[in-house]
Amino acid sequence: MSLCPSPSGVQDRRCGLHLRGALASLLSMKRLVLIVPLLLSLTAGCMMPFASGVRPLPPGAIAPRIAVASFDNRSSFKGQWKLGPGIADLLVSELVASKNFVVLERGDLDTVVDEIVRQKHKLFRKEGKVSEGRLENARYLIRGVITDFSQTSGGALWMGLRHLFIGGDGYTARVGITLTIVDIESGKIIDSVQCAGKARAGSAYGKASYKDVQFGGNRFFKTPLGVATAEAIRTGLKGIVQKVPQQFWSPMIADINPNQIILNGGKDRGLATHQFYRVRAKGTRVTDPVTGDLLEVLPGKVVGVLRVVEVRDRVAGAEVISGHGFARGQVLERITRPTIADVNGS
Repeated sequence: MSLCPSPSGVQDRRCGLHLRGALASLLSMKRLVLIVPLLLSLTAGCMMPFASGVRPLPPGAIAPRIAVASFDNRSSFKGQWKLGPGIADLLVSELVASKNFVVLERGDLDTVVDEIVRQKHKLFRKEGKVSEGRLENARYLIRGVITDFSQTSGGALWMGLRHLFIGGDGYTARVGITLTIVDIESGKIIDSVQCAGKARAGSAYGKASYKDVQFGGNRFFKTPLGVATAEAIRTGLKGIVQKVPQQFWSPMIADINPNQIILNGGKDRGLATHQFYRVRAKGTRVTDPVTGDLLEVLPGKVVGVLRVVEVRDRVAGAEVISGHGFARGQVLERITRPTIADVNGS
C-alpha cells in the first residue's frame, strides 16, 4: 500500500514533507522517549570493572603502595545507601584490578591487627601463625568527598528517596566526587582529581524503584545513578593512575651471606651472569634549613665492585671483585667492566 498514491510530483513532495513532519513530531513526543531502554540494554551486565581501560605500569616501574580512606558524603543524599564506604570500596576494587598499585587495607585494619594478636594466644596452635612485623606501609593515601549524588526530573530534584517517581519530561542523574592524593611521609597534598558522572533518561522509564537495589551490585549499575557512579569511578581511576608519582626499580643489595651477596632482581629485571656493578653507600639527604624540604640526595661513596655469578627468577647472586663494607640497601650502578680505580678501591 502506498502512503502517497498520487502520481503528481508536487503531491509526492508534499507527502515527503508530511512524512518528515510526522516523524519529527513522533520523536518529540515526551511519552515515547527511548533513551532509557537503550541505556538499560547497554548496561545489562555489571558496569564494573574499568581497570582494563587504564594504562599499564611502564617497564621498570614499581607499583606504589596506597590506602583508601572512607569517603565523606557531603551531598544531599540521605537514602538507604551508605555512600561514603560504598563508593570507597568501589574505587578500591578498581585500583586492585588495575594492577597499577599495591592497595593496603585501612578501613578494617583493626580487624586484621586483632587477628594477629589473637594468634599469639596459647589456645591457638603454633603451626600456621603469621609473622609479626610484616604489615606493609602505605606511601600515599586517597581521600574522597562525595559532592553530588542526585537525580532531577522535569525541574524537580529527587534525592534520598527509596522510590523515584519520574514525570514526563525525562530526568538526569549526577554523581560528583573529589579525590585527594596525600603523601603520607610529608602530609602534603600531591594533587586532586575531579570526578563527575552523568546519566540522562526519558519518561519511558516510568518508575524507578531503588528499594531493593544493593549499592554496587549488578542491578545498581543498571539504574541511572549506577551509570553516573560508574562514570565517576572510571574518571577517578584514570586520574589516580596519571597523578600518583611513579617509582622505578633500581638494583640494590638485598642480603649478604658468607658465600654470596644477594641482589634484589633476577631474570625478571634483566640481570645476567658476568655483569659488573659498582656499589655505593647510602646517599646523603640534603634538606632546606628553613622549610625542611628535601632538596636532593647526594650519591654515597663507592664501597666496591660486584660481579653477578648466579641468576634466579627474582634474585641474583654476586661475588666481590673489590671493596668491603657492603650492606643491605646499598645501591648498584651497572658498569661495563671494573676500572683500575674500582679494583684498587680508590
